[in-house]
Amino acid sequence: MFSYRLDKADARPFSDCACAKAALCALYVVTTAVLVILWSVVPTSPAFAYVDPSVMTYTIQAIAGVAVALSAVAGVAFRRTRRKIYEVFNIDEDAHKISESAVSPIDPTSADAATRQAVARDAAASLAAACDEQVSTGPRKMRWSRRFAFALVMCVFMAFIMFIAPAIEIFGSNGDSLVFGLAAVWWIPVVFCLLFAVIAAALLSLLQGRPFYIALAVVFALTVAAYAQSLFLNHGMMPADGGFIGWTDWYFIEKMIVSGIIWILIVAAVVFASTLDAHRVLKASTALACAIMVVQLVGVTSVAVDSSQNTVAEQGKPYVTRGSLLAVSPKSNVIVFVLDTYDTAILDEVLEENPAFLDDFEDFTYFHNSAGTMIPTTNAIPNMLTALKPAPGEDIAEYRATKYEKGTYLPDIHDLGYSIGIYTDSMMADFNNPADHAVADLTLNVHPVSRAPIDVWRTFVAMEQCALYREAPWALKPVFWYYTSDINNRMIADSGDSNMDDSLYELDDAAILKMIRERGLEASDRGENGAFRFIHLFGPHFPFSVNEEGEFVGTNQTGQIAQAQGSMKVVTAYMDELKRLGLYDEATIIVTADHGVWFLTDDPVRAPISPIMLVKPSKDSGDRMPVQFSQMPISHDDIQPTVIDAMGGDGAKYGTTLFEVNDPDRVRYFDALTSAGDMGQHFVEYAITGDVMDLKNWEKTGNVWYGA
Repeated sequence: MFSYRLDKADARPFSDCACAKAALCALYVVTTAVLVILWSVVPTSPAFAYVDPSVMTYTIQAIAGVAVALSAVAGVAFRRTRRKIYEVFNIDEDAHKISESAVSPIDPTSADAATRQAVARDAAASLAAACDEQVSTGPRKMRWSRRFAFALVMCVFMAFIMFIAPAIEIFGSNGDSLVFGLAAVWWIPVVFCLLFAVIAAALLSLLQGRPFYIALAVVFALTVAAYAQSLFLNHGMMPADGGFIGWTDWYFIEKMIVSGIIWILIVAAVVFASTLDAHRVLKASTALACAIMVVQLVGVTSVAVDSSQNTVAEQGKPYVTRGSLLAVSPKSNVIVFVLDTYDTAILDEVLEENPAFLDDFEDFTYFHNSAGTMIPTTNAIPNMLTALKPAPGEDIAEYRATKYEKGTYLPDIHDLGYSIGIYTDSMMADFNNPADHAVADLTLNVHPVSRAPIDVWRTFVAMEQCALYREAPWALKPVFWYYTSDINNRMIADSGDSNMDDSLYELDDAAILKMIRERGLEASDRGENGAFRFIHLFGPHFPFSVNEEGEFVGTNQTGQIAQAQGSMKVVTAYMDELKRLGLYDEATIIVTADHGVWFLTDDPVRAPISPIMLVKPSKDSGDRMPVQFSQMPISHDDIQPTVIDAMGGDGAKYGTTLFEVNDPDRVRYFDALTSAGDMGQHFVEYAITGDVMDLKNWEKTGNVWYGA
């Protein structure tokens, strides 16, 4: 430490020296830059999830202490440099400050004791008066520009921590699940939230005195509570995979109570402190807000950089379009409908209410003893498109990265002379991978579009719904819960039906049903031998918005059974068009689900999970039979051999076709996704022997894959 002494007679107050102000401003800029650089060296590790709102750069928070220590060193250097600047410009740092006079003892026996005591009392009274005049225990009245500056910092703090950062982190870490990645949408929350922050700051700055201080204290406290929520209180959050969440279970109620108490305590503590010393609390809050924003900015930047390295440029990026959705082959058609979450138990309940529900399914067989292969959708759909599951001991990340590279199912269909149309938002392909890009090239509808039709406002609302689901206390999370397909649908702007090749595919059963009824199918596909269509529908998946007739009636304005009937209208309308074109009998049609009803819990299987399976083989024209029922133990693993066999290929390469299964004791294998506490999520394999609807027939095999 260096020391210096100013001659009070020659010293000048800081406010009178413009050169010193400029020097200090330069020092502030340099120091801020150094701090940002220090924080930027904090490493991060990407988190892979299915639009998991609990994604947070925990590594950054854990290692941030190193950067804090380095920042302390920078702070010492800053203070020394600041003092040196004051010394160079002969600045009196104590200008306009009230200081106590020197203290000296008074000898009561001395002759001038009374006089000196009188002088001391007068000096003390004068000092007290000066302090009373300059310092007030109540809130200070500031001019509007200063109020606006403080309000702007607090509003930007809230906008960044609660709305911008979480939206960018969630979208940046889950780009493979979203129709538009971070590169296309990052600017949307930034622009809107900062605009709203400026407007909110302007409104708050109209307040004066105590209301102004209390208002900013509340803004700061709510933001800090949200920050604490995302850091420490989100353990056990459910992913946005659409699975049922029992919000009324004690597990969640306990979390709601704990997080609610913590939020109340944080807000009460900050507001109470503000009532004691409003101005000092405001300055401390402002400094802390800036520090937290610097920390979070590093995390957001890290996620954005990682995302940019794994993102396909929007120019030339393949999208799943509606191209050829209404085109079938005049020769041969193999159609696979996948109705999300449609469980055998749901269909049984529908049949109980309406026994004639399957009358349109002529020549179909209803396989009642049907087992899936994997859950949730992001695992089941790729499995259905590759015929691959993780092998025992295989790394999950490796399996996911190479599934299309190793899978031969779609290339085999292409080699058999069938055109391919894949309609789903859960293809889970990484188009940076040449193998995944090659699979897209095999299709009619997965290709670049002339423009990325983003609905900006709905995308902003969707991103903030994701952000608030992560940042909100547990009691409010059900309000902001979302499903990935719903987020994807809202992000896509309506491009009309004039150009199907440029119109992105949405899991919107009501819209697809309307399109089929209004436009119909046409036998225009030019596949050499036929057409293969894989059509993923929303099905009886939450949230419920479609009635029994397949019409959109508003979110949560209907029920699962009604939506189950309405979504099946898409299938029957498609089949009616095949009948109109005279192509129904020769078509092979499979109606199934990606999975049945399931729950993500520590105990993976609470109840049997059985996706529906209705299958119609190709046949020569003739009398049609009503739907048949079968209890043979079939599985999703039987779909690929059935499809290949229907096309004249070697179905045995993939296993046994659905109609060749004749062993009632056949064992099927199902990978159930479960929560593993601090170890994240993992797959647990079950062997199913006998009736899938009897949970006693489910037995763990011992195969477990972590990191799912």
